[in-house]
Amino acid sequence: MARVLTTVLLVFLVAIPVEAMPVLAKSHGENHSKLVPNCLALRSSRATVVAGGSGGILFSCGGSAALTVGESVRFRPFFTLPAGYTDLKIVNHDIGSTDCDDGSVLVSGQPFDLGGPGSFDYCAGYANAPSTGLASFKVTWSK
Repeated sequence: MARVLTTVLLVFLVAIPVEAMPVLAKSHGENHSKLVPNCLALRSSRATVVAGGSGGILFSCGGSAALTVGESVRFRPFFTLPAGYTDLKIVNHDIGSTDCDDGSVLVSGQPFDLGGPGSFDYCAGYANAPSTGLASFKVTWSK
């Protein structure tokens, strides 16, 4: 049975605080794939972004990883990035780090091996951030 993990990235960032950046993760069905969200609301590494700006935003569970993978299995992420976003990466969780330079770019619908066991965070790249903010989006993982 395929396991589906849904993560919703709710992002509205245009020179406004990003205090409790919610990223909702829901698991459906049994956990055969060992892909586990570690919290219901992820935190952003950036307090604000400026309209027209660019950079990367790390999403984690504060001091803990966004996802934990129990075994090396290929998963398929599904998502559509709204205007302003350039890419979505998975990076190894590193306590205290806000670095988005390393990591593997996710391609929606393409199989991806998270290389477990391990702990991972999301990094969302953005460029020319719209004056209306960076819109929310959802990431769904299936085996």
